[in-house]
Amino acid sequence: MANRVTIYIHNQSYNFLAEEDASYLQQCADIVNKEMDEAMSGTTISLTDGAVLAAMNVADKYCKERAVSDNLRAQLKQALDENARLARELSEAKREGRKASRGGRPPKQPPAEPSKPAGEEG
Repeated sequence: MANRVTIYIHNQSYNFLAEEDASYLQQCADIVNKEMDEAMSGTTISLTDGAVLAAMNVADKYCKERAVSDNLRAQLKQALDENARLARELSEAKREGRKASRGGRPPKQPPAEPSKPAGEEG
C-alpha cells in the first residue's frame, strides 16, 4: 500500500505517495537537503540552479559508488569461480587418492580352486 508522506526540501514542502515508509523518504530528503545546502552555500544562485548542482553532486556520488560496486561484484565472481575450480581439483585429488589406496593392496580375487598334484590332468 502506498504511503502519503510530506517532506521538506530546502524549506519547501513536498507531498509524496510512495511504497517506502516515511523514515526512508526522510532519509532521502536529508541527503537532498545536505547537497542543496552545499551547492548553494556562499552563492546567490537560484533555487533551480542549486537543485541542478545538488542533483549533479548526487549523480556523481552514485556513479562512483556504482563503479565500486561493479568492481566488488567482479572480484566476488572471480573468487567464487576460483573456489569452484579448487573444489573440483580437491574432489579429483580425493578420487585419485582413493584409487591409489586401492591400488596399493592386491585386488580381491575369487577364491582359488584347490590345486592338483603335478602330473595330473583334469
